[in-house]
Order: sequence, then structure tokens, then C-alpha cells
Amino acid sequence: MGLSRRQLLAALSTLPVIPSLLPSGARAQGMAQPKFYVHFCTSHGAVWNANMYPAAASPTTQMYAGRTVRRQPLALNVANGRAGVSPVLTASSGVLTQSLANKMNVLQGLDWPLYVGHHSGGHLGNMARNDGSGEAMGDGRIIGANPRVTIDQLMAWSPEFYTSLAGVRERVITMGSRISYAWANPQTRSGAIQEVAGTRDSHVWYDRLFPPGTMVGGPAPRPPAVNRVADQYAALQNSTRRMSAEDKQRLEQHIQRLDELKRRLNVTVGAQCTQPVRPSRSNHDQYGRPYVGDYDVNPTKQVASSQMLNDLIVNAFTCGLSRIAVLHADSTFTDFSGDYHQSVAHRAEQAAPAMDNQMPSAPQGILSGGNQVFFESVVLDLAAKLDATPDGQGGTLLDHALVVWTQESGNVTHNTFSVPVITFGGASGFFNTGNYVDYRNTALVYDRNRAEVENPGLFMHQWFGMALRAMGVPSAQWAEGDHGGYGYRYANVNWGNFTTAQAYPDTLWNVAGENLPFLAR
Repeated sequence: MGLSRRQLLAALSTLPVIPSLLPSGARAQGMAQPKFYVHFCTSHGAVWNANMYPAAASPTTQMYAGRTVRRQPLALNVANGRAGVSPVLTASSGVLTQSLANKMNVLQGLDWPLYVGHHSGGHLGNMARNDGSGEAMGDGRIIGANPRVTIDQLMAWSPEFYTSLAGVRERVITMGSRISYAWANPQTRSGAIQEVAGTRDSHVWYDRLFPPGTMVGGPAPRPPAVNRVADQYAALQNSTRRMSAEDKQRLEQHIQRLDELKRRLNVTVGAQCTQPVRPSRSNHDQYGRPYVGDYDVNPTKQVASSQMLNDLIVNAFTCGLSRIAVLHADSTFTDFSGDYHQSVAHRAEQAAPAMDNQMPSAPQGILSGGNQVFFESVVLDLAAKLDATPDGQGGTLLDHALVVWTQESGNVTHNTFSVPVITFGGASGFFNTGNYVDYRNTALVYDRNRAEVENPGLFMHQWFGMALRAMGVPSAQWAEGDHGGYGYRYANVNWGNFTTAQAYPDTLWNVAGENLPFLAR
């Protein structure tokens, strides 16, 4: 018999952060409070502007880098127990309160200035992880040859983010595949840029974060076998002179991974956390997974599975076991049973059902409805849980966090004008919050015959740089030499109604190392 939602929450419950009980290393991290970063990634995109963003309402304007940018406060529309700032960004009024909306930002007009058919790495700064397409332009292949470490890994290996690893068991909780990328040897920031393997299995993460015998109330720990393995590899490294330079580098990378594993397994957890009960069934056992049973067409199961992962994230943050989590959605959060990619995402601009596949409703309704479910039941669920967790100083963990949601594309499938960036949390006062900000250059319009208007904006590179600074990672550790933001410099929209030089002049690249207008305190 499966556990109820209440039982699952109880099984993972821990005490809130109590600063006086934190390890001395954690108190030294600029204590008051350390910062936390969470990033949710969803595939496709293609939500219409009118469904994704608030309606314009007497915004404050400012000239910036040759265009007018706009800001207005987020004001909730509340009716019949529902509250929202747009059709997608809507939830129960009991959860999405004005107080929580005041900790939220909605950003429009942040671009990847090129064409790629599909990507997953771009959510966190590595647009090289794409499908290599780009029609005749070859954009995907060009940027694919210039990979970047993703910003979660930059934070994870920065001594300014983790000033102490006391109590930290996982530098990054990576829930999902093809989103997080690091150096082969992160300790020395060297070697090839490789995917960091992730999983959405809640039992795997429970066992990695809360192994038996490592917390108050748990059984006696067992000596980690990895200690002996690491010692043997170190002896091999020190005793062999005939090893080639390439093999030596490969061995050093392997030893670094073993050293990190040893460090994680020998972490001492502070007294503020007790050993939680391991649920008898994982989220996969309880609710299923993609391509198994009815999971792909059952939003209720998809939501419940994701919320179990949210509970693990909150527990890990509360106990100081990690301060970074990235999650790649594994489903569409709809009950659509056909070819979602071709029938829904590729037809998202259609205002009516397509007759050839007898869809019961318009593609945009299905797509935007699934995004609304994801916002309310996954993104907002985590933000509300962090906001309900005291920081021990009169605030909440959300006040010290930056929770981000991005989609694969903008309001038109595959096009990367105006990738939505939705955030919660002020990162310990770094951000002004409670804003809808629009960075689009509305004087330039791509394809006037399209129902959906697309305008070029500022660069995602600028947003990534600001997010890194918000988390305390200085520009000297990551800034690009040719623009100052984060991410490979490449732009090509010459296939549009305007040229690349018109849409993305040097004046925009010259400000890419600055904080975005309206957002910084």
C-alpha cells in the first residue's frame, strides 16, 4: 500500500535551520545566512505572450543600451479562489498570495540570439548542448563547438559560494539529464566539459543525502570502501614514472572524483538535523516514470513525483547538506496522449484544433495549460515551502534563495527571442523583487505576418552573469573576455526581418557584464 502525501512529508521532515547549531564553517559563510540556488528547466516553450506575461499597465520606462526598457509591479488578479499575474502564472489564492508575489520577478526579453532546434544545456548557460540543427545557418553546430560549464557547477566549485564544505554532502543536487555540465576535473577547472549525471529517483537522492549513520538518530556508520580505492589510485599515481601525460591527466581526473566522493561520505552533519525515515517507496515506485504505464498522460502522478523531489530539496537545504539544486522536468504535465512535440509544440501558434489528428482542443490551450500546472504545482510548490521554512533570523529560506524557471524557447517554438525567466527570492537582498520587467526592443518586429509578435531583447548571457554575482561568485571567475557576461558570444538572426547588427549591436554586448536594469538593489 502506498504512502499518503501527508506520510511522505512527515517521513522527510526535519527541524528548520537554527544558526546557533550550524557547524562553525557554515556560520563563517557570511553568517547571517548562506544563499541557495534552484533552477527548474522545461522543454519546448512556445507559450503565447498573452498567456505567459502580465498585461502592460503604465510601466516605468528607462533608456538602456539604445532601447526603452519597462518595469511594472506585479499585481495579483484574485477571483474565485485563484490568483495570478497571467494565465500561466496562476495558482490557488491561498498559496500565491501578494506577499509571495512580492518575492517574484517575471522577466521578458532575454534572448539566445541564434536559432537552434532543441537544446537543454542553455537553461544554465551551455547552449552547446543542442541537437546540432539551425537550418542552413548551422547555428547549433557553431555554438556546439564552444561549450561552457553551466552556472550551477560554477557556483558549486567556487570558494566564494561554498566558503566552507562543512556539512555539505552534495555540491549540486542534479535531478534530470543533459542540463548540468562541469570540467572533467572541477577542482583544477581543467579537462573536457562533460555532463554531470543526474537522476529524478527520490530514493537515490535520499540515500546520497541521508546515508545511514551520518545523522543524529541513525544507525552506526560503516567505513566507506572508497577510502581504500582512493589510496590505491594515489599510490599508483606516485609510483609510476612510465605513465604518459594523457594517462596521467585521466588518472588525476579519476582521483579527483574519488576524493570528492570520500569528502561527501565523511561529512559530519550538524545537530540541527535528525535522521529522517526513508520512505518505503520512491517517487518512481509510487507514481511511475516516463514511458511506463500511464505516467506520461497523468499530470496528477507527474506533480506528485516532482513534489517528492521538492521535499528532498527543502530538507537538504534546511540541513545544510546542499545549497544548489537543478531539476529538468520529465513530462509535459498534460493528459495529451499523442505526439506532443509534433502535434502540440510545433503547432502552438494555431488558434484552433488541427483536424488531421482530431485534437480535442487548440494546441496552445494544451501547452499553456501544462505550463500552468508546472508553475503552480512544482515551481510555486517549492517557493512556498522555502518561504514557510524559517531562517532563524526573522526571515525565510526563500529570502536567501534564487529560484528560477526557464523554458527551452520563447513564445514561438524553437525561436529563442524572449525566453521566459520566472524567479522567486531575493538572494539575501541582492534583487529587487515583485516586478514584471520587459527588455524587448519593440521597434524591431520579426515576421509581421505571424500571429505571435517577436522582438529582440537583451542577452541571456547578461542574466547568467547577474545570477552568478547574486550568488556571490565574482566576475573574475567566469566573465567572457569579449563581452563580460557568461556564455559563448555568437549571434545570427539574419534570417529574420532585421539583421543581426540591427537586433544585437555591439552596444548590447558592451553592457552584457552589467546587472540588468531595474533588478539590482
